[in-house]
Amino acid sequence: MMLRVRTDADLPGCVATLHEVHRQDRYPTWWPEDPAGWLSPPGTVAAWVALDDDGSVLGHLSVVSPVEDHMVAETLGVHIDRLAAVSRLFVSPVARGRALRLGSRLLGAARGWAERSGLRLMLDVLDDGAPAVALYERCGWRLVDRRQTDWLTPEGLRHGVRVYVAP
Repeated sequence: MMLRVRTDADLPGCVATLHEVHRQDRYPTWWPEDPAGWLSPPGTVAAWVALDDDGSVLGHLSVVSPVEDHMVAETLGVHIDRLAAVSRLFVSPVARGRALRLGSRLLGAARGWAERSGLRLMLDVLDDGAPAVALYERCGWRLVDRRQTDWLTPEGLRHGVRVYVAP
C-alpha cells in the first residue's frame, strides 16, 4: 500500500472507488453529477490517495481552505484564514478491516501537511456515521459542535452533524 499526493490521473480510480462507497454506505448522500469535480471542491488545496500494490485506489482525502466557520476559528483561537477542512474522505469497502489503517493514515497526512502550512484542521461528519465518528475519536479529534445540515437528504430530512478539530 502506498499513500501519496493525488494527481489528475488518479481521478478515474477515485471515482470508481467512490461509487463502491456510495453503493454500500450512501456516501455521498447524493451521487454527484460530476463525481471527479466533486472530489475537488472549490478551495481544494491538497489531496491524497491510498493505492493498493496494483495501483487501484483504496482511499482518498482532500483539504479545502479557507473555511468560513467563525465558531470553529474562535474555538481554536485562530484567524479564519488559518482554518482548513478535511473533505471527501473515504476508504474502499474492500480495504476496511485489513489492518491497513487507511483512514488514520490519510488523516495523518492531512494533519502533517496542515501543520507545515500553518493551518488548523476541522471536519464535519453526519451523526449517523458511526464508523467515521469512531475513526476521528480514535485519532484524537475533539468534538466542538453539533449542528444540522443545511441540505436535505433524498427523503427530505436534515441530519445532525458533528464538528471536530484536529488534536
